[in-house]
Amino acid sequence: MFVAFYGRVSTEEQADRGNITNQVEFAKKYFELHGPSEQIEGYEMYLDEGVSGTLPLEERPEGARLLAGARAGKISAVYFYRLDRLARSTQVVLNTYNELERLNVSIKSMTEAFDTGTPVGKFFMTLLASIAALERDTILERTQLGKERKAIEGYWTSGPPPFGYRVGESGFLEIYEPEAKIVVIIFRLYLQGMSMLSIADYLKARNIPTPVVSKGFKINSRGIWQTSHISIILRNSVYMGEYRTMRRSQKKKEGVVIKVPEIISPEDFHAASKLIELNSNTKTGPKGHREYILRGIIRCGHCGYAMMATSRKGSVYYRCNNRNNNGIDRCSNKQVKAEPLEESIWKEIIYFIKNPHIVTRLIKDKMVLTEININPVQQELSEIEQAILNKKSARARVISMVAKGVISENEAEPELMMMAKDLGILERRRNELFTILEVAQAEKSSATEIAVALDKYQGIIENLKPVKEIVQLLVEKVEVFTEEREGKRVSRAVVNYRFTPQGHDLSGNLFSISGDA
Repeated sequence: MFVAFYGRVSTEEQADRGNITNQVEFAKKYFELHGPSEQIEGYEMYLDEGVSGTLPLEERPEGARLLAGARAGKISAVYFYRLDRLARSTQVVLNTYNELERLNVSIKSMTEAFDTGTPVGKFFMTLLASIAALERDTILERTQLGKERKAIEGYWTSGPPPFGYRVGESGFLEIYEPEAKIVVIIFRLYLQGMSMLSIADYLKARNIPTPVVSKGFKINSRGIWQTSHISIILRNSVYMGEYRTMRRSQKKKEGVVIKVPEIISPEDFHAASKLIELNSNTKTGPKGHREYILRGIIRCGHCGYAMMATSRKGSVYYRCNNRNNNGIDRCSNKQVKAEPLEESIWKEIIYFIKNPHIVTRLIKDKMVLTEININPVQQELSEIEQAILNKKSARARVISMVAKGVISENEAEPELMMMAKDLGILERRRNELFTILEVAQAEKSSATEIAVALDKYQGIIENLKPVKEIVQLLVEKVEVFTEEREGKRVSRAVVNYRFTPQGHDLSGNLFSISGDA
């Protein structure tokens, strides 16, 4: 089939990001990698630069040309980088969808699990269609005035409270001691020199509930502490007794500072902020500190813990964070010298950059497997959607019979309860399948980003130095193992690249440390 790619940036975005080139490069790689599996025979690009996403598609130069092509029967589907590139108004999205559907043209996001050519995509659009833009704006306008008044009076108006607090019966923020103790620990450890990654691993090892688990949020989360949790807490000024709200109001107000009970002293908060700034400096860091290009992706192959960077006698190592935890050796895995390991991985990455066709072939092979695995998921999801519709129709018939007096409420109650139970089971399974599709779409997006990056670095390969961003784009995980070879304990690294189905063993490079236990 012949498809269209639609790209757009607004005037403000052009000032911030330069142009529309990134979307175009992503699209070209997407069609190159996924075109065969999606039966795409050719495509044409429609690019609106400096055009607001609130304008109807027919009022945009390239948008009008795209609609003309669709009405002439030349286009079977419209692709875009992300839904907000098509439009930033719910009403415009719905109008565009309705017009294209009338023309038998599906729309599809390259980075979101969203395709109106499938039952799943139509379900998403049905959800969007249930939200009227005018009604939403009216509700927001009506509630904003009340929120502003409440905020000025000191009430909490910003949704779920931060970790360490609860909203009291009076509506004001109150300290919640079980979580506040953890906040104090996080600041103390960070000020003592522990990294955010190490703090996250430490809290995980102590089985301390994350903010998501502690508050009982019903979202997709395994409840594992991440560096992002630690970063959010360390940067949040609420812990020193003040919170600025409504700064992002569409009316561009300066915001309201809410005074709340402090958990951390202002001195400690500002000290942590300065430390974050120092640790976030350029690649070489303050005072010549080196960048650890494997930080965050290198893990112990024996116990699964993260390996942290450390130095000893002028040499730099990665060691298991569980090896000497609170003075107790819980893992016997050797620490490994950073430089030879990083150099070996970087050499392989340079090889891949010089030979992008190898990576492209591996990506396509992986995507073929992904498509094979996704087909049954889409089929099951379609069947579940139909089953949910049937259950809801049956429930409506029972309710109608009660309303007409054909049966009593007591007679209908057992059947309605059983239907509610069945609907709950079906909807939970539907959410699980949505998650699987989102992960698969994320893999597609990641594969395309890798292909774009390889092209980008081709021209500067000779002067390219080890860069953490490149390593972590291509490498999903590095696992380090300790083995006995010829009476010596040596280390072996297995590199899991994002474009291969399994780990690549760097067994030819053994990183032994004389005298290390």
